[in-house]
Amino acid sequence: MSATLATLYRAIRRLHVMDVTCLLHASPVQPVDAAEPPPIRPASDELVAHVIEFEELEPLRRDDRISPVVGTGIARTAASSDHGPGDQWLFGIRNDERVISFIWAATGYIPASENFSRSAHLGSSLNMPPHCGFLFNAWTDPEHRGRGLMANLLRSLIHEDALGLNLQDWFATTDWTNVASQSTFHKCGFQRVGRLYRVGRGRMQASVVPDLERRMKETVQLEASRQRPHIASDAPGLRWSL
Repeated sequence: MSATLATLYRAIRRLHVMDVTCLLHASPVQPVDAAEPPPIRPASDELVAHVIEFEELEPLRRDDRISPVVGTGIARTAASSDHGPGDQWLFGIRNDERVISFIWAATGYIPASENFSRSAHLGSSLNMPPHCGFLFNAWTDPEHRGRGLMANLLRSLIHEDALGLNLQDWFATTDWTNVASQSTFHKCGFQRVGRLYRVGRGRMQASVVPDLERRMKETVQLEASRQRPHIASDAPGLRWSL
């Protein structure tokens, strides 16, 4: 992306009328980048990867290290007439003091209110088929960045099935301009399958979502029986699939 275009997008985004995210996909059968060094493994009690409980994030909120809303949705989403149930986890690494890196994992239904880049009203819901998982809200403490912690979490979830979910496909979203995050996902086997555009306010909104039926065939080989996620299907306003 050009620097000028990225700057223009960031300026528009501050008005809370537009969010653009990249949709990424990986499968456990896809090889990890051979040029990457082996992932960091917790070698002692000072570096532990595990499912994070709600109260473990409280020190991060208290110190303004993360948004107050992160982690509030760690619960089972009940089924409704519009969607099925959903489960969510926070999987992360902590040292002997606090959580220093985590990523949100979910299956089933993910509400739009819990999946957004900068503007909550421009969030995008997802309905994941039974064989699919979704990753979002990745975070690493600035003091611990550059250590490969997020890559370790991604590999543990995708290629080692750390949550024991036995999924065939994983999807993730990152802000369009977050090149560093996209690079980390790519090194762990993710490929970009499209961009998701959400614009507007209130009921006056429009969405452009990737045509996964076409794009997935262009980027990865999948069995015909494997379904695609439904993205922003309950978003207000107009919706196009390209």
